[in-house]
Amino acid sequence: MLFHSSSLKRNFQSVLLNMFWISLVGYFVFHIFSGARGIVSWTKLSKEVIALEKELQDLREENQFLENKISRLRSDNLDLDLLEEQAQSILGFAYENDLIILLPRSR
Repeated sequence: MLFHSSSLKRNFQSVLLNMFWISLVGYFVFHIFSGARGIVSWTKLSKEVIALEKELQDLREENQFLENKISRLRSDNLDLDLLEEQAQSILGFAYENDLIILLPRSR
């Protein structure tokens, strides 16, 4: 037999059992911090949620602005100033006394 005494066998079993429990606890501690649903991932996701909520708010504001602009161009509620502004922008129309500043187009 490999073990010459029962106390050596008990010590070896005790060491193996302790190594098992330490490994098991270490596994769970590691995944609490670094796992897919751990603290580090939760922190990153929280920051991403905040950024996406801000982007959503910006998009809602832009959508509201565009809806307002569209509603002012409908025939039942036509805003002549906005219509003139759109015509000038799209057709390149300008009055004689208008000052025109051409800016380079952004890509």
